[in-house]
Amino acid sequence: MKRILLIIFFSLPIVGFSQSPQKELEQASHFYKSGNYNGAVELYETAVREGYHGASLFYNLGNAYYRTGKFGRAILWYEKANQLAPADEDIVHNLVISNSKIVDKVDVVPKFFLFNWWEALQNVFHPKGWRIFIFFIYLFLIFSIGIFLTAKKTAQTKYSFFSGVAIFVLFVLSVVLYQTKQHQDEFYQYGIVLDQVVNVKSSPDAKSADAFILHEGIKVKVEDKLEGWNKIRLTDGKIGWIESRTLGII
Repeated sequence: MKRILLIIFFSLPIVGFSQSPQKELEQASHFYKSGNYNGAVELYETAVREGYHGASLFYNLGNAYYRTGKFGRAILWYEKANQLAPADEDIVHNLVISNSKIVDKVDVVPKFFLFNWWEALQNVFHPKGWRIFIFFIYLFLIFSIGIFLTAKKTAQTKYSFFSGVAIFVLFVLSVVLYQTKQHQDEFYQYGIVLDQVVNVKSSPDAKSADAFILHEGIKVKVEDKLEGWNKIRLTDGKIGWIESRTLGII
């Protein structure tokens, strides 16, 4: 692992712990540095259960799990950290290393290139980032309209009109991308298999036939839930049901 991020008290929401979490988090960092990875996991997990969230916390928890050899749980927390800080190079680096440890290598069903471009545009920002981007585009749009309405020279009117049209198109595109990204995050869930070996069933019943086998650490799409079971889909199109307890939701 490249580094340990020290989680500072004032960067966390002031809820949960009856006392300041700073001492507990510093102790967790001390445990990690001294090689007591299970102790670090316990303290970081306690912070999460008490309502504390943040990319640094999730990253540290992933590091601790990685050191204990629980790669599935390490990947789960790196994925959670990546959701909050997608541009963090350390998180991405450790996620790539952890994924190299998993057994299952699933092929990806090829998509039409336009779909790939659209998904790439969606993933430029997370929903919060898209909202900020849209806000600034809106300001530029208002500014260009203002220039168009107050311009006294023909050249200024012409340039402000065409720039306004271009900004308006970008504004509409950004709103559509934001809405589709938000919808995707709200209604599409992904999970990480946590058990070393999981028999994926053809239906949500322990007595049903085995569809295929998955191993710890693989990322799956969750499409449905039913009484302790999750319907999952792999990137190669395979579908099946696994027990909810074997899956960590990102």
